[in-house]
Amino acid sequence: MKKINLVTLLLAGAGIAYISTVSCENSGGGKKGDSTAAVVGATAHGGTPLSAVLPFDATIPAGDTDMRTTVRRDFDIFSWQSFVALSWPTAAGEIIGQHGDNTTVWGTWKKNYEVFLDNGQKPGPWDIVAQSKQQVLSQESKVPLGNANLTAIFQPEQAGPLIDQNGQYARFEIAMNREMFEYIDKNTLYNIEGQNKFTDTISFPKGSNKTSTQPPAYGAIMVKASWKILGAGDDTSRFHKIRATIHINALPSRKIKDSSYEAWVGLVGMHIGTRTSICPQWIWSSFEQVDNVPTVGSETDKHYNFYKFSNPLNNKTLNKPPIQPWNAGIQGQKPSQVARVIPIDPGTQALNDSFQKLLIAVNPKSVWQYYELVGTQWPVNGNSKTDRTGNPFPVFLANCTLETYDQGTVQGVSSSCIGCHNAATSFSGRAADFTFLLKTAHSLKK
Repeated sequence: MKKINLVTLLLAGAGIAYISTVSCENSGGGKKGDSTAAVVGATAHGGTPLSAVLPFDATIPAGDTDMRTTVRRDFDIFSWQSFVALSWPTAAGEIIGQHGDNTTVWGTWKKNYEVFLDNGQKPGPWDIVAQSKQQVLSQESKVPLGNANLTAIFQPEQAGPLIDQNGQYARFEIAMNREMFEYIDKNTLYNIEGQNKFTDTISFPKGSNKTSTQPPAYGAIMVKASWKILGAGDDTSRFHKIRATIHINALPSRKIKDSSYEAWVGLVGMHIGTRTSICPQWIWSSFEQVDNVPTVGSETDKHYNFYKFSNPLNNKTLNKPPIQPWNAGIQGQKPSQVARVIPIDPGTQALNDSFQKLLIAVNPKSVWQYYELVGTQWPVNGNSKTDRTGNPFPVFLANCTLETYDQGTVQGVSSSCIGCHNAATSFSGRAADFTFLLKTAHSLKK
């Protein structure tokens, strides 16, 4: 099995305690001085070992050297800690899922369209209260097309939309934490002119664990989420839900007008990208709702969000984009037929089971028990001088709602978070530090 080398262990801060209590600021806008358990294993809120405190960086104990088992588990624990903390209620004194569902910390973060304004003007200040509003889910791609500036119906590289079993398009949004926002704001990277004037290397803040000489610090964190419009056949008790304004772009050739309506949407997928000291290429944590899709070869007749069982199996359209034109207003579109190509690692699944049990212990009706970690990708040699990607492990990682049509094990073709984001640039052509967000900026209009 693949081993992690000594240099990486040293970079990982070997010897840092696995369970720690810290005094810090929850990077979602919490107050400094809130001392709580940083990781699973320490008793925190209301007797649950689940914690509202985001981890600063991954912790790799000195004895953990096997990439496929012990090191993978360390990074998967980091992912679950992050998911729980980001999904924690915004109301003081509440515990994740104690009322079944709850508002979330990351739901209060700045969305990309709040930072990269149409007119290129300076965005408003970080203000959690002002951001607690109904969300707008529009149709735009990860890399902008034309004047698009909101969230997406299209997957990366214009690969196509994802259509659920009710014929509704999945919707996507991107949010960033305060550290990431303030770096963009301070360096005027929120418009094209500012990016062209910026001559330094784009380098977002890096999170770091406490050392003998420095306190812990948070780095840049971004969340990309996928949502489905809840409808027939959906058990709404199994989704984190928000009320959203759904926008449909005009398509004159089909006589579809620009329109909007309100609907309840359920969270079906979530990428968490966290830039840290030992992982400057970011740690990529990918979660899905458990009813999304089956794994290839393990299909059953249960209800899936993006797969319909047939007997005999008819998978001619499996993991293939819908036919064009792509517009959510077109009636009668055929649902996507999606299955997971790479199974969830057994060790990751065992950790999923453990965290789901902790969430059930808080409340048997918690919606958060219905989410699972698909996997975590990280750079093995984050400070490599010869490989900008830092030798990602595992090589491939795909979220079935975010990289539906890029699943597989073909080098350079199949989905790799670090491999894909390595190509991200600003409008000046400079490397954008593994985020496509800067390409959603607009020119300054006075």
